[in-house]
Amino acid sequence: MRNVILKSFEDFISQPLGILRNKIIQIANLKSDFVSTKSVNVELMDDTVQVNVVNNDNVYNLLSAVVYKKRLNELRTPSYENKESDLFTKLSKS
Repeated sequence: MRNVILKSFEDFISQPLGILRNKIIQIANLKSDFVSTKSVNVELMDDTVQVNVVNNDNVYNLLSAVVYKKRLNELRTPSYENKESDLFTKLSKS
């Protein structure tokens, strides 16, 4: 079971990070009685990456936790985009 999870995670991160970094990542957990195999499919679209996890709750939980922690880190890091324009505005008024 551990090897299956590690292999699935390797498939997920095998894409170049630049492709995944600036896109919305959607993870779908699909459960089917008709399909007995476990699989992970990664679909790259224009502005999103969709990961379909079939019949494998452990991989779904792992990938969801990674995406959740990534979003938390993005919210915690301060964005300095507006500080430069703020400084420019203050300097132009003085």
